Amino acid sequence: MPSDFVSHVRAQVATYGDDRSYFYHREVGRELVEEEVTYRELDRDARALAAWLSGRPEAEHPVMLLYVEGIDFLGAFLGCLYAGVVAVPAPVPHDARSMQRVATMFDDADVRLVLTTSAVGDLLDVWIQDSGLAGTVVVASTDTIELGDPDDWRLPDLDGDSLALLQYTSGSTSEPKGVMVTHGNLLHNAAAMTLANGADDAVTGVGWLPHFHDMGLIGMLLLPIYFGGNLAFMSPMAFLKRPVRWLQLIDRHRADMTLGPNFAYDLVARRISDDQLAGLDLSSVRVALNGAEPIRPRTLDAVIDRLGPYGFRAGAFLTAYGMAEVTLLATASEVGRVPRYLEVDVAALERNELVPMVGGSRLVSSGRPFGCDIRIVDPHTGRELPTGRVGEIWISGGSVAAGYWNRPDETEVKFRATLAGVGQYLRTGDLGVSYDGDVYVTGRLKDLLIVNGRNLYPQDIEEAVRDLHPALTGSAGVVLSMDTGAHERLLVIHEVKTALVDDLTLPELARRIKLSVARNFDVHAPSVVLVDRHGVHRTTSGKVQRRSMRASFIDSRVDAVLHEEIDPAVQRLRTSAVAPHA
Repeated sequence: MPSDFVSHVRAQVATYGDDRSYFYHREVGRELVEEEVTYRELDRDARALAAWLSGRPEAEHPVMLLYVEGIDFLGAFLGCLYAGVVAVPAPVPHDARSMQRVATMFDDADVRLVLTTSAVGDLLDVWIQDSGLAGTVVVASTDTIELGDPDDWRLPDLDGDSLALLQYTSGSTSEPKGVMVTHGNLLHNAAAMTLANGADDAVTGVGWLPHFHDMGLIGMLLLPIYFGGNLAFMSPMAFLKRPVRWLQLIDRHRADMTLGPNFAYDLVARRISDDQLAGLDLSSVRVALNGAEPIRPRTLDAVIDRLGPYGFRAGAFLTAYGMAEVTLLATASEVGRVPRYLEVDVAALERNELVPMVGGSRLVSSGRPFGCDIRIVDPHTGRELPTGRVGEIWISGGSVAAGYWNRPDETEVKFRATLAGVGQYLRTGDLGVSYDGDVYVTGRLKDLLIVNGRNLYPQDIEEAVRDLHPALTGSAGVVLSMDTGAHERLLVIHEVKTALVDDLTLPELARRIKLSVARNFDVHAPSVVLVDRHGVHRTTSGKVQRRSMRASFIDSRVDAVLHEEIDPAVQRLRTSAVAPHA
């Protein structure tokens, strides 16, 4: 078995060459036009770029890849790996917030070279100049520059410890950090995913995830070439415009495997009409991985009911858990097994206890560990908890990344946690519980709401709010806990589809939210801020940013506010925050 990812890819190219391909479906008007690149062509392009990079002094630093969706990114990413260069996948900035995020990554990684295409090269040049980086950062469009001779390429000195990429975290609970993913991490996690998925070289995958996200990069783009399969994919925007395209690609390519976060499956269940589904055959799907964000039982049920008549089997759902710090996948359910739910006592869960109860709240199993060891640990004492107790999820194994780039203190705390008598573990920051061998993820440690001594999970309240009215369904919202000094008070900030409000006024909608949250969760009526679409901050992978929204609220900078009803004690938090600057 090769010790570096490049050697493994080269072995796959030698085995499959022109017999395996990546099929990118480019959006042209309302149609998708297919472009095919074989393994051999990818290898040639990667060797040409690697030969060019070998003569660039800027490539001694991490190299940022700013590509719109398409085949070009994959060739550039592999080219960096072939050259022994540290790749930094990133989204092309399109607004002030995304520009700030990418600028933070530039500074953190000390980037001197940007690879892109001519489609956005000129715009990036202007942005680099406006950012004052023109003297230190070079932008190169790999589709127009003269690259090196592929035959001049030589495999650099690589092993399992060689750094392959910096996978920047989404920043849902803090500023983005560069996770140092090694060649050994890539090989180890790809092997774990292949085992979990039961994949082989006869598999064809379908996807649409962004290539700068760990699930899109590793789970969608790199995994097929690892096990020798094909991939048909499109851009995230092509999917979001017409979600049925995902299913049409599965049907067209007779795909065995696909993947996506929960919200995507929710879109499929809600937005695809009977007319669009007519004639589709989804019986080829053996694995439909659901991960990257909280998995909703209702979403799984809805997809199974909606797509079942078209051949989609309940056992195709593969529920999974993972994160960038563990390369990608940590746990997965059993292939062919219908999603496993556990009905639990909500009151006991608030006390960090798992008590099964018929008719209780449903948790979704994320399956069992693959290629790693998982312990449930008391986050305050660092002691392992018994089965049935909720604690922080700790992980060890070959998929755990090397740490955070240029953050030795955070790396020590996060990646070097010691469990007595066992060894070092990654502290995930996620809360979960082990039951009957399966892992159930219950929430994020930093997002946990502690109100009157009770532990409440914000995603549960957020889901309940979305269900109250069609104007809220499918929109983003956050629930925050505000410490007023004397008491903890909840704050709900939620997007509204104003066209669906109908005869209900915004004040009436806010009061409906207040009453429902107070009654269903036995808390003081929350403060409510209703905002227009896109008023809630999201990460590049679509996760809501609760900490960012809290800061915006305190600083009175929430965008697109339509209506608000704020508890006086909570309002004083904003007043005190701005008083020193008055």
